[in-house]
Amino acid sequence: MNVHLSEESWAAAVLDPNDREAAEHLRECPACRQEISSFMGAIAGGRSETLRAADRPESFWREQRAVISTRIAHHTSPLFWKRSAWVAATVILVLVSTTLLSRRNTTSLRPESSGSDPDDVLMMSVQQSIQSDVPQALRPAALLAREINQAVVVRGKSRPTQRQGE
Repeated sequence: MNVHLSEESWAAAVLDPNDREAAEHLRECPACRQEISSFMGAIAGGRSETLRAADRPESFWREQRAVISTRIAHHTSPLFWKRSAWVAATVILVLVSTTLLSRRNTTSLRPESSGSDPDDVLMMSVQQSIQSDVPQALRPAALLAREINQAVVVRGKSRPTQRQGE
């Protein structure tokens, strides 16, 4: 017979020894029969070794639990505190840097006199709201608003006084 067992047939032969197709093939194919017998021998050896290792007195298992509990107690505590310290330091650093950057980027946008043009006051108010916590996508617009505000302030200072001689 030229065709050997597929992976599914192997699984069927190992898990269900009463599978007719696999049993029929194993009767006819000495190579597959040899493979299955060596595989089953390895499984049996591993099973007996596992049972032998598990067949220990209760005192052995109590000692194992105590050793494992001690290891867990010693390893989790410092690791937890180290992680907590790093998380706290990172949060503080982010808060401080955000505060410093937001204070540096804000400018005082108060009208110089109470008789200012309402449009200028509105423009300054809009600019102030744009500059506070500006998302990345709106930063070019905030820069443009800042330049417009500077131009308005410069124009207001250089504008000749009106109706003096009229």
